[in-house]
Amino acid sequence: MLEDTRSENPKKSDQVYSKDSTATHAHSIPTTAAEALGNYCYLAMRTLNGVIRDLVIQVRAETAIGETVFISGNVPELGEWKVSQAVQLGKVSADGNVWQTMIHVPTNQNVQYRYLICTVVDNEGKPENIVRYWESHLRPRILRPIDYIDGKGDLDVFGYQGDSECIAKGWLTSETIVQLKMFKSPVTIWKRRYREKPISVHVSTIDITRKDSMNDIIGMEEDSTLTDGVNHRGWPIVEVAQMNDSGCQFSPQSQFGILYDPTEYVIFQIQVMNPNSICIGVCIAYMVDFYVHDSDIPEHIGFCYILPSNMRDTSGTCNMPISGKRQQPIGQLSVDYLIVRPMKDFVCDLSVTYTKHWKSLEKNGLDVGHRGAGNARRNDKVENVLENTVASFNYAAKHGADMVELDVQLSKDLVPVIYHDYYICISMKKKRSQNEHELLQLAVKDLTAQQLRMLKLSPADSEDKYDFHEDDSEDNQPFPTLKHVLEAVDPRVGFNIEIKCPMQHKDGTWELDLRFEMNRYIDVILQDILENAGNRYIILSCFHPDICTMVRLKQNKYPLLFLTQGETDKYPPYLDTRTSSIPMATYFALNTGLLGIDVHAEDLIRDPSHIPFVKDRNLVLFCWGDDINHTDVIRSLKEQGVDGCIYDKVDEFTRAQENVFLVEAKARMGLLELAGENLSTWSSTSTN
Repeated sequence: MLEDTRSENPKKSDQVYSKDSTATHAHSIPTTAAEALGNYCYLAMRTLNGVIRDLVIQVRAETAIGETVFISGNVPELGEWKVSQAVQLGKVSADGNVWQTMIHVPTNQNVQYRYLICTVVDNEGKPENIVRYWESHLRPRILRPIDYIDGKGDLDVFGYQGDSECIAKGWLTSETIVQLKMFKSPVTIWKRRYREKPISVHVSTIDITRKDSMNDIIGMEEDSTLTDGVNHRGWPIVEVAQMNDSGCQFSPQSQFGILYDPTEYVIFQIQVMNPNSICIGVCIAYMVDFYVHDSDIPEHIGFCYILPSNMRDTSGTCNMPISGKRQQPIGQLSVDYLIVRPMKDFVCDLSVTYTKHWKSLEKNGLDVGHRGAGNARRNDKVENVLENTVASFNYAAKHGADMVELDVQLSKDLVPVIYHDYYICISMKKKRSQNEHELLQLAVKDLTAQQLRMLKLSPADSEDKYDFHEDDSEDNQPFPTLKHVLEAVDPRVGFNIEIKCPMQHKDGTWELDLRFEMNRYIDVILQDILENAGNRYIILSCFHPDICTMVRLKQNKYPLLFLTQGETDKYPPYLDTRTSSIPMATYFALNTGLLGIDVHAEDLIRDPSHIPFVKDRNLVLFCWGDDINHTDVIRSLKEQGVDGCIYDKVDEFTRAQENVFLVEAKARMGLLELAGENLSTWSSTSTN
């Protein structure tokens, strides 16, 4: 279960969006003599008043070439959790692994702080902190006034609080991520003498607007320097990963890249700044080199370029000819690409993260209400509720659901609305007919949120599963907005928010022609959640691997589950092989830094060994599907280690009368009351 720290510091722990501060920051770099004098006077006055004090801090941290250590905290002197205003440390030890700085900290309050490792790069003439890794413990480190007595703190170890290690990779602040994905035999070599020999693939970046770009490539992985705090080499960063047990974590390439295996799923990930900003003289292309391993020294046999003009959309496929030593074509490369940009209208900070936090429950696993009270309309009980409505979510919360699962997608006017299917059917009455109706199918994305709320709908199939009623209450109407649901549903029930995004099937067909730009699509949904979720427990999920990648890279607060249907005949298979099985889903979750996976229960029931396979890799495991809708199946899956079961009619199959978050909240209140009584008793006793 997601761990809770809100009771300790509710305002700070829930703060994700960092508002600009007008306070003078002690570590800010003055730009004028007057500003420098003002900063000096500001610090002098506060020191004389006993408000702040100098404190030397040290941390042991191993860094790669071009990386440096920073500290950020909840006070203005430490940047108020803003990455851009974090305080930089310098190396002080002979081995280069101890970093130190003097900070100015208040002596009249506890100071929360975290360490982070950044690469500092030039962004249009300004230094930019790119977070590579940061301490992601649920509770930050704390400096108490007693720690300031000798003016020097203990030697910290990056990522460790006591014996607990918790380090997360960074998220996008101003940089862009470009992924080149190779799967399903992406390399074709036409030259016969190379066909049966081992081949490796290496990816480099080239700024094609610069004459010396080729010189930058040579030795890029071998040398890096920091000048004026800015990394001029070793950037852009190119890393590679494979979807298997040994290679699923992104790591630097070797000199000759990675050995090519036509059966493997390989991802090259490149971090760049403004890759296609022609206006500032930057235009990044990608050079792919191919080597044959036929002797001790691999032989370079060819290369190809992937130009910005080949990647005009957020995602797509590039088919590029491979040129040999004499510029003749010797083969072809087929790669899928994905371009992930940071959120435009929202800034995530360092104050809190739940992305990898989960704790064991007294009860075995969470009960998650599928679309609330269940699929379609529930009319078997006193309350007649429709799926994915406020009424359905509150009904499930009232009858024991720990969380409710809901589906969100965008309307034509970019409003996140709650609805499962991509298409709706409008009932049209024929002329001169009293009873006959004709159905018109439309995509949800082609109507505005207001138009969707005004529709009189008919079911999209012959099962008549929806049976919409005109006299339903407002809370029992379809297409509530995500914002309204976040505000109107009992805040003590958790949300499992599935982000809907159409995918391509293995046969080449698409679930839906999505016309929204994917970065904008995700930004709108994430911003709605980050601004309106309050203290609610939230887990995000999606079937689309690229959307999972984007959600993970764009925000650092909420955990994410990768949804997968795995091996089944109930649904058509998808083209992306990361969706093809539970092991592939597991490797992808590890590769992307997700909390876990959410799998089709048919796979688990058919082969229970999948459960320890996932759990042994420290991933959270949820499951979904019609096969779960039985008390014995739910109990069995939980006993085997499944962390959450998503099923219909949660009121019938769960034995819990209250959701686990409410129970824990009551327990905390009880402990606080008990502590208050003990304190009162102690106080009266000591007074007497």
